[in-house]
Amino acid sequence: MAAATEALVVLARVRTGEADAARAAIAAHWPAAASPFALVAGTHLARLQVLTPPARRLRGRRRTPAEHVLLAADADAPAAAWLERLRAAAPGPLDAVLGHCAFYPGTTERAAFARWIAANRLDVGFSVIGSPGATTADVRAALGLRDEIAAFAERTQGLDPTALRTAWRDWRAA
Repeated sequence: MAAATEALVVLARVRTGEADAARAAIAAHWPAAASPFALVAGTHLARLQVLTPPARRLRGRRRTPAEHVLLAADADAPAAAWLERLRAAAPGPLDAVLGHCAFYPGTTERAAFARWIAANRLDVGFSVIGSPGATTADVRAALGLRDEIAAFAERTQGLDPTALRTAWRDWRAA
């Protein structure tokens, strides 16, 4: 049976005045070409960014809500094990970014890190992965089959029903 995936969303408040530093740390430590997420087995999709909510009016005054760091991932379940692998694989980059968030304890103390993640984690009722129970090999096989079916359809266009049925049986038997 294929490993199940789990969606993870962590939303942590950035300390006042530190959003630009958090953005700079993301740019320096999480480049697209060499993201630390790539070091973590079981990562399917992952994102780290600073979110800036729109300003709101509150009783006639303009109020700017706090900025937050978003850590979102779809990874092999359980998410706690994936997070531990991330903590072990990328302590420097995590500390450089999340260190700008309120009450962040750092990666040195495993239990404190896990508690901080749990305190900032949002419940997610879905996964963005279309086949959450599928492995990468399963998805590759399905894509290969899709390509084979497309090639069969192209090759057999214009055949009468009897010839198409024969071609289908021959193709499936091969």
